[in-house]
Amino acid sequence: MNPEDIAISDDKNLSAMRVRRRLFLVALLFLTVGILSTNLTINLFENGLSLLEGGYILLSTIAFIWIAQSFWTSTIGFAFRLFFPGNAARKVSPVAAGLDTKACPVGRTAIVMPIYNEDPEMVFQGMEQTLRSVLATGHGNNYNFFILSDTTKDEIAEQENVLAQELLHRYALQGRFHYRRREKNTHRKVGNLKDFCDRWGADYDYMLVLDADSIMSGETILNLTRMLDNNPNAGLIQAQPRAMGQKTLFGRLTQFNIRLTGELFSTGLSYWTLNDGNYWGHNAILRLKPFIEHCDLPTLSGKGPLSGDILSHDFVEAAWLRRAGYDVWIFPEGKGSYEQIPTNILDHIIRDQRWCQGNFQHTRLLGTKGLKPISRLHMLMGVMSYASSYLWMLLLVLSALLVAERTMPLGPVIELPFEWPVLQNYIMTPLSLFAVVMGMLFMPKIFALIIGYRDAKAYGGVIRLTLSCLLEMTFSAITAPVVMIFHVRIITALLLGKTVQWNAQSRSGRNIPWSEAFKQHSAHLLAALGLGAVYYLQAPELLPWLAPILTGLIISAPLAVAFGQEKIGLFLLNQGLLLIPEETRPPEELPILFSRFIQPSPLVDETRYLPKAAE
Repeated sequence: MNPEDIAISDDKNLSAMRVRRRLFLVALLFLTVGILSTNLTINLFENGLSLLEGGYILLSTIAFIWIAQSFWTSTIGFAFRLFFPGNAARKVSPVAAGLDTKACPVGRTAIVMPIYNEDPEMVFQGMEQTLRSVLATGHGNNYNFFILSDTTKDEIAEQENVLAQELLHRYALQGRFHYRRREKNTHRKVGNLKDFCDRWGADYDYMLVLDADSIMSGETILNLTRMLDNNPNAGLIQAQPRAMGQKTLFGRLTQFNIRLTGELFSTGLSYWTLNDGNYWGHNAILRLKPFIEHCDLPTLSGKGPLSGDILSHDFVEAAWLRRAGYDVWIFPEGKGSYEQIPTNILDHIIRDQRWCQGNFQHTRLLGTKGLKPISRLHMLMGVMSYASSYLWMLLLVLSALLVAERTMPLGPVIELPFEWPVLQNYIMTPLSLFAVVMGMLFMPKIFALIIGYRDAKAYGGVIRLTLSCLLEMTFSAITAPVVMIFHVRIITALLLGKTVQWNAQSRSGRNIPWSEAFKQHSAHLLAALGLGAVYYLQAPELLPWLAPILTGLIISAPLAVAFGQEKIGLFLLNQGLLLIPEETRPPEELPILFSRFIQPSPLVDETRYLPKAAE
């Protein structure tokens, strides 16, 4: 038996596995960051080290840690996906050990979908498709379905009620399908789920949480239920969502990237987090009793954006479950688990505003007694996912100042205390160091492409898959500095005490007006002009290396308009580019909702988009 295939109820074996896997990761990080920082330091020490250069080394080391953890997490995921095709999720995550996919699920489960001023047609078609798929398994009696409405607009609520009655009678689900609308949506989604727990929580063993745009297949839901049945100490299992149903250029680029790379990264994440996993707020199943007993979230004291209700509740709930001694797992398999995503870059940033504020609220919880170290690390990584933009901005500013320092020293110089002749033959040139760092940033996409070649036909063929990947990588490189500036603005607003409004997410495509695009991207153009001027005057030979950053910032407004265009996304679809397997081989659990407006390419089997009649 593989030593990794152990019963997770054996705490000693699981503890040993945690130590082994995390020491392996830490060793890789220590070695990688040590090599990169040493090379950078010795390169800058060539003519003495100024205080400015010392600051640059410090910030770069922090950036190297961030880059290295992402690179090695993806590399580990790549190794499992490469050597265990079709079975990587079970190999990396012991929660699935011994899973019998034909066993009858035992736990009684509530499938809940909290909604807030959403498109009723989208919500109910998505819930219907999940419901139908569960009933088709023959184990539907174990599951009840809840749509938990926090809708504040009466006209939307009336339509919700009509659709709920139609769904109830169409499937004869009296007593098993429930639509509830709260009169007061206090504490947002957390309050919505707490109300469910207060009313119905004692009637169920498990709760599977869907987002308003989520769909899950019956077989996937059954398998998650079986995992909880088999592992009595498991408090939560997070499935990997796949993005679906996108038509705009931005949506299709993001959807393709998530489909190609998402499970590779989450496999690596599952490898070293093990039962210290995380929760992403939906497409996850949890054990109700410990959730009710231990996941009552605090209201943060004081005033300002870091006080009040916790906006990013999911990370905290996972941490609270671990503190109570229950296991939290990431099961890195996306089959049968779907969601929608923002369709343009500005709506993506609007969502990021709320997530950023919620993640920064976690800084006030880091010192909470009893939290597991990895739970604190999850919170720090959530903060860093946004704070890294500030880090990159500071590095860009410092690089510009270092260029200016060539002719105008900005601080005292520290001489090299002694020579390191032994190291000289092994030190990378600045250009080589830059190439290595860029390689670490882009290599996870190359790994994902290699794995994707195994099923290249589902992505439109080897040539189209390669072109799609190159197209996505190009747009990622161009938009990275654009997103960086947006995140800097969001964090700056938080530091100034500005909070965000909690509004319904925009889940349907919209064209971005030119006026809005130029207004929202004015800071990007100013940053490009300032940065470009410094390099042009002080180091014009470096401008080609800065070109991707400057290009993205300069064309950010036209790019935002193009990103929101469905005709561009559909044109690429018709050319067989940015295809994903769920479009060329649509699974039965995906409704016509996600495809009825898409003009399929010749590579797509249109007939498979049509849902089967209800039995």
